[in-house]
Amino acid sequence: MKKILKGIFLVLLVIVCIIVILAGVIFCLRLYNDHKYGSAESLTDVDVTDTSQYPTELDGIEVRIVDNGAFQGFHLIPDNKQSKGVIVCYGGSDGSPFFEVAQSYAEKGYETLSVFMFGMKNQPKELTKVPLEQFSDVLDYINNNIDDNYPITIVGASKGAEYVLNLAARYDEISNVMLFAPVAYSFSGLNYNDVSAASSWTWKGEEVPYVDIQKAPFSALFKDMLFPMIIGSPMNFRGIYSAALESDPQRDEKLIPVQNIEGDILILVGEDDGMMDTLSMAELIKSKSANTVIYSYENAGHMFSGDGIASEFGMRIRLGGTIEGNEKAGAESEKIVEEFLKEHHGK
Repeated sequence: MKKILKGIFLVLLVIVCIIVILAGVIFCLRLYNDHKYGSAESLTDVDVTDTSQYPTELDGIEVRIVDNGAFQGFHLIPDNKQSKGVIVCYGGSDGSPFFEVAQSYAEKGYETLSVFMFGMKNQPKELTKVPLEQFSDVLDYINNNIDDNYPITIVGASKGAEYVLNLAARYDEISNVMLFAPVAYSFSGLNYNDVSAASSWTWKGEEVPYVDIQKAPFSALFKDMLFPMIIGSPMNFRGIYSAALESDPQRDEKLIPVQNIEGDILILVGEDDGMMDTLSMAELIKSKSANTVIYSYENAGHMFSGDGIASEFGMRIRLGGTIEGNEKAGAESEKIVEEFLKEHHGK
């Protein structure tokens, strides 16, 4: 009996030692990662839905706050409009209306709309089951408030790129599309108050078929998300999205029908995107639409700014790219965008 108890004691002692050692390793790793990534830029330290933080007075630009059904956002009108038509801008999963980008276009003489995708009046509060029909209210506003209102180019980044690509596949009124960090599929929505899966988008009352990232194999979820969370290192969503796609036998049914888009598609993408393999997504889009042009940039990530690491809701995320690579991509892509807008909106 004493031998049995002694054996049990030794086993328990070993287990306790292992736990203590693991806890010590995790503690040390968290200290190291806190030191290494402690200055990561936060993507959620500002409430992007607070319209009071956006300027309503800009030199040479009239800024109107728009409340038109599901069109919630801003209308930027240059005093000296040097273009025809209008550019409609959408941000990413943070819910922003891409105001700074819309402002930069307006400063160059283009009439622009900066539009919230969700989180505002007459819109879903979270990025889930967002009706694509919201764009009808944008078109209604354009037709009733902008005289020189054609062509219409829509711009989207990341989740916003997924949104505008879905819009362009369904609205013939859309002339051209510009995508930053694009996706070729519809994915599950992002709802921080409900873990149940649903599509990001709906059309005619039905959920748009989507790839569910929660169905990525547990091995991928643990390696790329859970373990990094434990030790405080950046999560790698690129691996999770890729694993979810590979494990979905019906993924082809979730492709955005870009073959329905007749206008030109301009894609700007970082080859070192840490959120998703957006270069492969861009190439897939091009294979479905001959009017697609891709500009890719080495050492550039999901966003053409920063050092490739950011934080969101207290979690670190690998966006990809280097400071130099992202800066170079930002400068070069700005020239490409300017040429594209001159071609399609120049008078």
